[in-house]
Amino acid sequence: RVVRDAVVLTDRRRLDRILTNLLVNAHKHGRPPVEVTVEGPVVVIHDHGSGYPAELVEQGPQRFRTGDPGRGRGHGLGLTIAAGQAAVLDIALSFANAPDGGALTTLRLPVGRLPEGS
Repeated sequence: RVVRDAVVLTDRRRLDRILTNLLVNAHKHGRPPVEVTVEGPVVVIHDHGSGYPAELVEQGPQRFRTGDPGRGRGHGLGLTIAAGQAAVLDIALSFANAPDGGALTTLRLPVGRLPEGS
């Protein structure tokens, strides 16, 4: 759902990677519906599963640790890659649990202006 659009200056390829990783994670580990809301430079992804583990919300994603014993000791790299790519692009990325349940991921993209003649 697009509430309001905005012009952002970013690397489209890296942003695609971030969004893909976050959406795959929401579909794989959450439950439907997976909702994506765009409000200007802020993108929020909300699934309706059990939410993020407390450790992930407090410390952020870490390589090779999923924080969820039910998922095994696995490789939990999707969120770590998204966080790394976001840092490169100066995108603020936060992880929380929604009051009504489910994981809530928020991206705050840098706002910019296109050069004249673009």
